Amino acid sequence: MTFARIAFGISVALAAGSAFAAQDLFTTAGNREQFAEPGELLAKVAQDISNERIEIVRADASLVQAKTRDLRLSLPGGIQVNAVQSHFETMESGNDVWIGDLDLDVPKSIDAKGRKPIDTLDNQIIAVRSGDTILANIRVDGALYRLIPVDKGQHALVEVDQSKFLPDEDEAGYAEMLRHSARPRELGAWQDNYGAKAISTIRVMVAFGPAAGTAIGNDQQTVDLAFSESNTALAATNTDIRFQQAGTIKYFTQSETNNYTTMLSRLTNQADGFYDTIGSLRTTNTADIVAYVAPASSTLCGQAAGIATSNANAYFVMSPSCMTGNYTFVHEAGHVVGARHDNDPTTTPYAYGHGYVMSSINRRTVMAVNNGPCSTCTRVGAFSSPNYTISGVAIGTASYYDNTRVWRTRGPTVAAFR
Repeated sequence: MTFARIAFGISVALAAGSAFAAQDLFTTAGNREQFAEPGELLAKVAQDISNERIEIVRADASLVQAKTRDLRLSLPGGIQVNAVQSHFETMESGNDVWIGDLDLDVPKSIDAKGRKPIDTLDNQIIAVRSGDTILANIRVDGALYRLIPVDKGQHALVEVDQSKFLPDEDEAGYAEMLRHSARPRELGAWQDNYGAKAISTIRVMVAFGPAAGTAIGNDQQTVDLAFSESNTALAATNTDIRFQQAGTIKYFTQSETNNYTTMLSRLTNQADGFYDTIGSLRTTNTADIVAYVAPASSTLCGQAAGIATSNANAYFVMSPSCMTGNYTFVHEAGHVVGARHDNDPTTTPYAYGHGYVMSSINRRTVMAVNNGPCSTCTRVGAFSSPNYTISGVAIGTASYYDNTRVWRTRGPTVAAFR
């Protein structure tokens, strides 16, 4: 095991006379002994190729509470920012979720064309408290930092190289999904409606296999972050969809494979003796979609059973390291609903169902991929739409790049699967 990528210490330029009385969510620990003899959790963090720089910090989990209005975040390179609470909730698990927008000068007013800026998505923290630990994703101008619980009650502050995220599907996996895409006549009547409508709730059950159970320290905390991150993305462009947890199960009785096509075939076949019990639990838990956290793949982050799948095939699998940070969770669910990649030439049953790349600002939406036209573009947590902007640039077009419309159109159908 090599720890050449790990940096020690943090250089923080404290702002004197700040107008805010924000408290530090974490402070430098600088324990070199942990790097010399890393514990199991720190070793797992170091093995992730996207984790570019790792520092040990002490985190104050007591600050992740409803009464905390703002937090100070001291990041590598002397970056110091304040986050102001925008949302707080206690999950069914009992874990607390604190979401804050960074106190930076970003566009917030609707422009002359009636488009709403969503730059706050690039400048945000989503933190989940479980006991004395915090699992968080922090974004500063699109750059991603992770706060991850490690050994001996401490936390790793990780600077992430997002260009090293694996693609959500490789070419073979996406071809398999296209082969299982719904035909237009199978989808029934599509009601395109951008008017006001009620929020539809899609219940998602998450199953952890033995490999994922070993790879992830606190599975429920990770699930809570995945749901919070997904719901933030779904709300950003007014998809009128919200995810609800339909149970987190540990399914350790069957052998696994990191061939995701094989895993999906076994999951969707309810009579082959592999994962039939998961199908039964799906019915018991009234889950519209099932997400299976599978053994890590060396070539892809996740894969769905198809695009615009039937009720019976509403499954997707993902690698443990991709559950949060890369929006893979909501990306794969998007395929189940009917959303396609930016570089998918398919125009049926709707021409507008594609992710979007904003190459001029080096950004791409949730359904746009890093093995397409812009391999270096950073993903922003939103679905393509002509009605929203990042840095003044529209994140979609009405004719071809509007996956928000896909969610609004078919999301209610998926929400009624179970």
